[in-house]
Amino acid sequence: MHPSPNPKAVAAIQASDAVIYSIGSLYTSLAPSLILMGIGTAIANGPRFKILILNGSLDRETGGFEGIDFVKAVVGCCDASSSSSTLNHSPAAATTVVVNDDGTKPKNSNKDDDMKIRVKQYITHLIYIDHPTAPYVDREMLSAWGIEGVRLYGRKGEDGKMRYDEKAFGQALGAILGRRDGKERSRRNTLEVG
Repeated sequence: MHPSPNPKAVAAIQASDAVIYSIGSLYTSLAPSLILMGIGTAIANGPRFKILILNGSLDRETGGFEGIDFVKAVVGCCDASSSSSTLNHSPAAATTVVVNDDGTKPKNSNKDDDMKIRVKQYITHLIYIDHPTAPYVDREMLSAWGIEGVRLYGRKGEDGKMRYDEKAFGQALGAILGRRDGKERSRRNTLEVG
């Protein structure tokens, strides 16, 4: 069962320059929006920038997750909602693969190539906090999948959880999307792109 989204939401995604998968509960906040029929296709064919922002700490839904697990979950949800004929619409995120129109796997294809193709449709950048209590991010794997990692240094909140520095976070988004007013200045020690 795949409920349909509001057509205005699909049109807004298709017309936008960027989609930002924001901080929140992965399976109770983000995933329900992404599995709506056609959302994956709108994201794949619409915005130039597709930015996943990791939480500053793990929660009850994602204990033990690494950055790659968040990427796989988002890609799996988008795949499941996609109306593209080139995808196998299995609800199991990690098993969806690119196939030919006749259902056969392309020659000279492997799991890494399949994942890279799928990931690039839905995620171009990943913003994360570099801290032992935040999800671990394997930058080499991100790069291999075509995702640009943007590492930020956070600060501890009153509850002991890591938080993004607001100014550095804004600068990171500006660096990805392109500065519009030309007035932003870099904070070298809070932002690392690449």
